[in-house]
Amino acid sequence: MKGIAHFSIGVAVATFIPGAMERALNGHAFDLLVAGAFGILPDTLDFKFARFFAREDYIIDPDPDDLDPQKIADTIAKAINEAHRTGKSVHVRFHTLQLAPDRWQKYELWFDTENSEVVVKIGPVVSTSQQPLEGTEPPPEKAIGRAKVECGLIHTYDKFTRVDILSGPTIEFKPRPGDKVEVIFIPWHRQWSHSFTLGLYLGIAAWILFGWYWALMVALPFWAHVAADCLGFMGGNLFWPFTKERTAGLKLFHASAPLANFFGVWISGLVIVYNANRVAPEPVFHMGPLKFFGIWLGIPALLVALYMFIKKKTQPISEEEEQTRELLEEFADGGELGAGPAKG
Repeated sequence: MKGIAHFSIGVAVATFIPGAMERALNGHAFDLLVAGAFGILPDTLDFKFARFFAREDYIIDPDPDDLDPQKIADTIAKAINEAHRTGKSVHVRFHTLQLAPDRWQKYELWFDTENSEVVVKIGPVVSTSQQPLEGTEPPPEKAIGRAKVECGLIHTYDKFTRVDILSGPTIEFKPRPGDKVEVIFIPWHRQWSHSFTLGLYLGIAAWILFGWYWALMVALPFWAHVAADCLGFMGGNLFWPFTKERTAGLKLFHASAPLANFFGVWISGLVIVYNANRVAPEPVFHMGPLKFFGIWLGIPALLVALYMFIKKKTQPISEEEEQTRELLEEFADGGELGAGPAKG
């Protein structure tokens, strides 16, 4: 989830701590702001600290004047083969292609696990809001690069990895038993920083320094962040240092999904309002939790569901989605889309 959603969830969780809402209503709202800060702390640790210590064995920095998808695919295949042969992880950093202040050349990676191939597709130029610009796609003979690898591939994240705006991702290729290499998206993210144990250590430190109240204000929002991320795809290294790798999430939605973030913030707001009203000397409304959340959560949920149903029925599939679908179908059939034969 986005930072605002994690902040809101952290505050909402803190409103259940005995005395927290009473203190907030008596002028100590700073307590809840601290809880919100610990609600976003795991991502802060990653994006402001851990990412700068990430290993980079290969760096892919495409030349906008000589954009060659086959060269990119060959480099990725080389990294995978190196991981397979040496038995050691190999990290590849992918840079984005900024053409102008609001123009980025998009490219996509696909790890074909059935055919043990790496596929690179050069897409259209996009804006910073990721909107494609019509007519900027390269010709088909220059759009696709394919490279065969010498081992099996394990890839459990998205079908495509898109590299378009801001900073590009790092991907780890990690050897696995059975003559396979696993593709791990952003390996430095959601490791030690996204563990229940780190939240426990921070809570214990707060308890020693300030008492049980602040221990809960620190640990519970932190744990809420870790738990919320487990609903997505990437999961987290939940019991570091006792566990060494991320546990996969439930794959219910992506971290950037607008609806997931909207409802995360909306539900958090409802929880905060309900708990504030519950402890207020003179409550503004008199509703049980089932009625309150049934009305204020049920109505928006129904409206969103109706909107999505109508949109699905009336709005045709976008050109980019259609191209992606055709690409997958052609590869599934063994179609030759690249500029030449695959290379090992």
